[in-house]
Amino acid sequence: MISGGFSLEVFKQWAPCEDNLITLPGYCVAGTIGHQLMSAKTPSRIRMEGGTHIDVRCQIHQLSFSPHTDAKGIMDLVKFLSPKHVILVHGEKPKMALLKERIQMDLQIQCYDPANNETVCIPSTHYIQVDATDTFVKSLVTPNFKFLNSSSKTDSSLNGIDPRLNHVLQVCDDRVGQGVLVMQTNQKPKVVHENEMRAMLGLESYEVRFAYCFPVVLSFSEDDTNQSYADLHVWLQLLYAKLAGGLKDLTIVNNMEHLRVESFVIVICLKEKCSHRVDSGNAQCTSKSVHFCCSWSLVDEKLAWRIISFMKNLELITVPKLV
Repeated sequence: MISGGFSLEVFKQWAPCEDNLITLPGYCVAGTIGHQLMSAKTPSRIRMEGGTHIDVRCQIHQLSFSPHTDAKGIMDLVKFLSPKHVILVHGEKPKMALLKERIQMDLQIQCYDPANNETVCIPSTHYIQVDATDTFVKSLVTPNFKFLNSSSKTDSSLNGIDPRLNHVLQVCDDRVGQGVLVMQTNQKPKVVHENEMRAMLGLESYEVRFAYCFPVVLSFSEDDTNQSYADLHVWLQLLYAKLAGGLKDLTIVNNMEHLRVESFVIVICLKEKCSHRVDSGNAQCTSKSVHFCCSWSLVDEKLAWRIISFMKNLELITVPKLV
């Protein structure tokens, strides 16, 4: 009768489309949506509660059956209509499960009995042709390189040898297209780039980044000098070696000036007073430590604290250079 509840919500979605069909029983109570549909010869607009209206473009058919019928009546109705999918939305759970099994076994029709607020996804063979903007197409042909360090001798590269010469870099192109499907009235659907979507909506782009600066303990060999302490490049490469060996599941990009894992970036902090610095309260860290300033995006929050926790337990030890 489409008096309310789930049937009314479905009607609101189906009514505007000409390809849909709504079947009504032989009798509908006066005042219901079903009664309005049956009373008009060719209903084009239905008045809803609150003064709103719905345009009716779908097909409306009447069928003489009782909405409170038994399983046999429902089976006969489903067999007569021969739909590709059946969704049971009202009834006792055990009886609905039994009816679902009968529909699938006897009629070979896929049947669903979702619970309240549960979503059912039904595959469709209907394809929609869409346009694509030039910006979106260009984003598909832009390489998305990822660098994988395949070296197993990272630590030895710090023994007086340029680390750039000691490891092999594997490059893979993990190219993925991301866009937004835009559907507007009387216009052909099109896929646009996310940056274009922000411009269409008049929105500005903001990136929130988090930062954390903390010390990592240093340990000098007996043959080392204070010159090693001043060579900050060495400490970054020592950290790279530790991270590559302890977090082998991560892809760490080393460009010799900073380290990067996804949006997580590590640099050596040269500021005496950094606004992101946290005092550990350890006197040893004050005299023999180097501060690393880390920054990351919200999407990599868990990754960031995993790496930071690993770094806090490290002790960077210098290796005497070969003469």
